[in-house]
Formats: sequence, structure tokens, C-alpha cells
Amino acid sequence: MNLVTAVLVCFMIASVPVCIFGLMLISGERSELKKMTELSETGIEVRSRLVRLEPFGPRGYASVTYDFPTPTGGTARHNTGVNFGSAHVVGDEYPLVHHPTNTKIVHMGTMSTVRQERGRRKGYVRGAQRIAVLSFAAGVLATIGLIVSPS
Repeated sequence: MNLVTAVLVCFMIASVPVCIFGLMLISGERSELKKMTELSETGIEVRSRLVRLEPFGPRGYASVTYDFPTPTGGTARHNTGVNFGSAHVVGDEYPLVHHPTNTKIVHMGTMSTVRQERGRRKGYVRGAQRIAVLSFAAGVLATIGLIVSPS
């Protein structure tokens, strides 16, 4: 086995997990893009109130709970983790965008930040597609190279 054959075998073997990783990224990022698209098209921007702030761990993280009004007149809660800092004060109001029918689809920020996040997610999906296609192409070329190369 010469050096060329060894390199081609390594490329062929390495391309499989990289392609699978790219496909996993595509599915996850596509679902997040779908959520951001729904929020940018039908989302409702409201003011949410920080009602609970619990620091956890030694690295400056906190668990926070926000209350926000729903279209039906009630209130809903959104729990998330944040980097703890002086910007978070219990009782203060923060912008929040939520889906009109499903209050579980939430984005902390304004409609402008929802559109920015949607653009970022589109870029992430394109990047994941590139990873999957290029690793598949590298595996195919390495396989062809192994078939064609004289041993």
C-alpha cells in the first residue's frame, strides 16, 4: 500500500462521518429556520417582564423566567438560560416576539432581531449543505481514485 492509496482511503473513511454530521446540521438548522420564518411572518412583539432570576453554576449563568401577555388576554411564561450580568433585573421589561397561536415559539428581542436571526439561520443551512455536498464529493472522488489507481 503506497502513500497515495493510504491518503485516498483516509479521505474515503473521513468523508462518511463528515457527511452525516452535515446532514444532521441541515435538519436541526432547517427546523430553527422554520421557527424564525414563522415568527418573522406572523410573530407578535410584546413587552415581557422578568419575574425570576436564579444564578446557577460558578461560570456566570442564570435561569430566567419571563411573563408575557398572550393574544387571548392571559399570561404565558418563557424559561431560558442566560449569561448572568447587570443587564438582567427582576421586574424590568424586555422585548419578546411570540407566535400568535403557539406561545412555545418565542424569541427574546424585537422583530428586527428575528429577521436578523432568520438571515443567520439561512446562512447556517447553506453552510451545512456545503459541508454535506463537499464531503460526499470527496468520498466519491476518493473511491473513484481507489478504483482507478493501480495498486
